[in-house]
Order: sequence, then structure tokens, then C-alpha cells
Amino acid sequence: MTGLIRRLRGLLGRSPAKAARAQIYEGVDYLDGYVAHTEARVAADPRSAIGGRWEEIGELQFAFLKAEGLRPDQRLLDLGCGTLRGGRHFIRYLDPGGYTGIDIAPACIAAAERLVVDEGLADRRPRLILNETRRMDFAQVADAAFDVILAQSVFTHLPGPIIAECFANVGRCMAPDAAFYFTFREAETETRSDEKEFAHPWAFFEGLAAANGFVASDCSARYPHPRGQRMGRVSRVAG
Repeated sequence: MTGLIRRLRGLLGRSPAKAARAQIYEGVDYLDGYVAHTEARVAADPRSAIGGRWEEIGELQFAFLKAEGLRPDQRLLDLGCGTLRGGRHFIRYLDPGGYTGIDIAPACIAAAERLVVDEGLADRRPRLILNETRRMDFAQVADAAFDVILAQSVFTHLPGPIIAECFANVGRCMAPDAAFYFTFREAETETRSDEKEFAHPWAFFEGLAAANGFVASDCSARYPHPRGQRMGRVSRVAG
């Protein structure tokens, strides 16, 4: 029965929504398509634009990093901050000026700025940055030294070469004892499903970490993501 259903789906073709989504990515650089797709989703609903489950996953990120030892006096970089699903919790918790969020989608940064005002968080002085170059070179924050960096639902949307660029440069803005946490989907080899869903083997991240002077550890057992994303951690020392 399952095989029959698959064949029928193939004969009938993609749904109008899937066809429209695929068209966004056709004939353009992947990140151009991704930003255009994200911009359209933010326009429709800023809370569901970056994966939905606004309250659940926002609180999950916050609870996880607190359990990992995040303190109010530390500095956090939220890589791919989106519309502040997790960021709003960190902004409240950290000392003023302790939160920096960066994203490649202008609509996400604009929505994040509105949320800061709407939720009365302006006095926490969050720094929100649009990464106009879309490079993973951390040039816009190279003057900072972050204690914790988080990339929630970022590598799940990126191919290997862009992730490799991130690992090669993230140390530029890490304090000596900093930790970089990132979620990923695991597969035996790099796999792309749909237009913007990627999975990678854990060995890929271990190799990148070792090549760039980091130690990698899998924290997934401590991170019960409802959609099965796993959590990795890299630092210059084991932890």
C-alpha cells in the first residue's frame, strides 16, 4: 500500500504549496532562495516563520543553556537569531548588553526589533545585526568575545561548505573558554530533503572541530528536541 501511495503521489505531482516553494529556489543561489523563502514566511507570521512551536522550542533553548551553565553576566551570540523565538528569553535573562543576535534575513531582524519594543526589552540593550554579506566569517562581531554561541536550527538548513566556513571562523569571536552549541539532523552522509532541509553525519562535525583546534561533544541526550534535532558542542577544551 505504501508503494502504491508513493506512485500515485508521483503521478499527481507536487502540491501547489510545494511547487510554489520549489520555484523560489530555482535558478538562484541557495542562500538567495532561502532568504526569499524566509522573508515570505515572516510576512505571513513571524512566530511560525522559523519553524513554529514558538513557546516550546524557545523555552527549550533557554532551559538547555541555563542547565549548561549560562550565567546572566556572560555574553551570548545567537547565530541565526530569526525572530527571537529563543532570543527573547535570553535577552530577559542576560545582563544589559549581553545578547547579540545575527541573521541573514532582513525581515527577521525587523521583526526582532519590533518584538524587543513590544515586549519592553529595549532597556536590556540587545544588539541585532543583519549579516548582509551572508558569509560565515563573523566579521561583524569579530570585535567581541562571546562566552556562549548558539546556532539553533541553522545547520539543519545549510550544506557542508557553509558549515565548514563557520567552523573555520567562529573562533574569531569566542572567549578562551567559550562553548559553541549547534543543532543538526543526523544522517550517514550529507542529505538534502525538500528545498532547505539538510542532515549531516556526526563525524563531519567532529572532523571540522579537530581541523580547527576544537573538541567536539554530542549533547543530544540533554536536549529533547520535539522534532529530533540533535545538539553538538565545540570548545577549545573538553567540557
